[in-house]
This record gives sequence, structure tokens and C-alpha cells, in this order.
Amino acid sequence: MKNLLIVCLILSSFSLFAQEKESKDEKKQRIEAAKVSFITKKLELTPEESKEFWPVVNEMEAEIKSSRKSLKEQFKKMKQEDAKIDEKTYQKLIEDMHEQQISILEIKNEYAQKIASIIGYEKTFKFAHHVQREFKKQLINRMKKGQENDSNKN
Repeated sequence: MKNLLIVCLILSSFSLFAQEKESKDEKKQRIEAAKVSFITKKLELTPEESKEFWPVVNEMEAEIKSSRKSLKEQFKKMKQEDAKIDEKTYQKLIEDMHEQQISILEIKNEYAQKIASIIGYEKTFKFAHHVQREFKKQLINRMKKGQENDSNKN
């Protein structure tokens, strides 16, 4: 009987973790859908423009994410070996950070040309310098308000 109770507790904890993971995925999907809607509306994209625009933007963001991931892994490794790090290692990390920033700028420049060929330079400029930042600010404000509401409930 005791063993059965333990097994039930373990199985229920697994289902709780699965639900938590699903909610994170759902949250990411909701944010992504909100982003697509917000940017499409702000740039006044036609359905034809949107159909071509979003795959290019998603491709660009995947390349940027990949570039950031490799540097992030270096930082993670550095934290694990914190006591063993010397000046040359820090120098290399700084150089790698700068190379990564340059790489991201090159990716953005390359994709700006592709995006401009789809939606024009005016909308590309708005996308690159205004609309993305506006969405991020709005998202951060919503998250802050959500946290304030959660803390007020407790």
C-alpha cells in the first residue's frame, strides 16, 4: 500500500512537470502570435506581403538565435570553471562577444535587404527601428502588470 502511494505521488509529479512545460510552450506561442499580429498591423502588411515577410523574418531570427547560443554556451562553461579563468581567457571572451555582435549586424544587414525587397525600405526601416522595440516595450509592460497582479493576489 505504501509503495502504491509513492508510485502515485511520483506519477502525479511527472504530470505536473509536463503541464508546466506545456504552459511555457503555450506562452511562447501566444507571445509569438501577438508579435505577428502587432507587427503586421503596425506595418500595415498586405496578406501577400505578410506571406513572404514572416518566413524571412523567422529565418533571420533563427540565425541570430544560433549565433547567440554559441556565445551563451561559452559563458556557461566559463561560469563552471570560474576559478580557473585567466586574463587570456577573458580577452578571448571579449573578442568573441565583439565578433558575435558583428555577426549579428551582418545577419541583420543581409536580411534587411531581403525584407526590403518584399515590403520596401520605409516599412523595413519602421520594422527594424520602431515596431520591434515598441512590441518589446509593450510585452515587458504587460509582463510587469501581470506580476503585479499575481503579487496582489497573494
